[in-house]
Amino acid sequence: MEDSRKNEQCRRDDVARRAGVSGATVSYVFSHKRYVSPDLVNRVMRAAEELNYHPDMIAAAMRRKSTNTIAVLTDDMASPLQIEIIQAIQEAAMNSGYFTHICGGAKCLDGYIDDFISRRVDGVFLSVNPATVDNASIQNLLDRGISVIITSRRGFSDGRVCGLELDFGMGIRLIIEHLKELGHSKIAFLSCFDESFVFDRRLKRFRERMLDILGEEDPVVFCGEPPFESTIERGYELAVRLIESGKEFTAVMCTNDMMALGAMRALREHGLRIPEDVSVAGMDDILFARSAYPSLTTISHRSEEYGRRIFGILKQNIDNKSVVSREKIEPSLVVRESTGACRQRQKT
Repeated sequence: MEDSRKNEQCRRDDVARRAGVSGATVSYVFSHKRYVSPDLVNRVMRAAEELNYHPDMIAAAMRRKSTNTIAVLTDDMASPLQIEIIQAIQEAAMNSGYFTHICGGAKCLDGYIDDFISRRVDGVFLSVNPATVDNASIQNLLDRGISVIITSRRGFSDGRVCGLELDFGMGIRLIIEHLKELGHSKIAFLSCFDESFVFDRRLKRFRERMLDILGEEDPVVFCGEPPFESTIERGYELAVRLIESGKEFTAVMCTNDMMALGAMRALREHGLRIPEDVSVAGMDDILFARSAYPSLTTISHRSEEYGRRIFGILKQNIDNKSVVSREKIEPSLVVRESTGACRQRQKT
């Protein structure tokens, strides 16, 4: 180990001489521990490339008792929104000299916790159904000095846990107010989750906003069943149930954009035009929402900003465990072609 450390020092000194800077500057460029001007960064990186120098990150981690790694655990690797968020986390982490482990699946997610501990990651973002990773596992991470950030749907069971919440309540209000301005009052909600799933607030917030904004005490709602899946297929299935129910509706909201795309297909197959006959809105503003036909009205939670902020909050806690941030990302309404004036208004 001593020989390895000396060899690393010699190679770093070679890079410093080639770049015309101090050894400390070379260390700062690769560790991101201090600001280094772009000119010096370019000189160091060019010298490192010429000398084929790659810093020994494991040795450095042992010296500072930090691995400069984080982990993202998700139970929905197929979600376009999750992919956008993870990409933003990776980019922010890389810019700060951190490597990101990405782990996911629908089963046995608790098993990853032991792996995170054995690899001594510095922080973990848990974007999972609370039923798949229990609070004891989260406490185990925290007790080992590993920072944790979660989404608000789990709730904060430990004062050491950081959080970043997507403000769905505000987003749903924006959509309902938009539809109201277009003359809609019969708005149906296709929910991936049923009333029993207390960790997601979208269905509850929809009922509250319909009462507040439109005075509707019993809005039209169709819910999915376990296993809860916010997919195109689930949106299609619930839209067919809505159509066949005979209930009156002029607009449809969905748990997310994927379900909205499925609902649009079902509506078209039943001879309904969008938005001439039915307006449709989703949530998330994924790439497919912009390229759909018609393009989908939705709410954007600014996935790139969300991902960057996740890493920012996590790194603050990694650097100082007393800094526990719990924040909200406020959404914006993105109006596209899938919403239009209510057909009842058009007849008057």
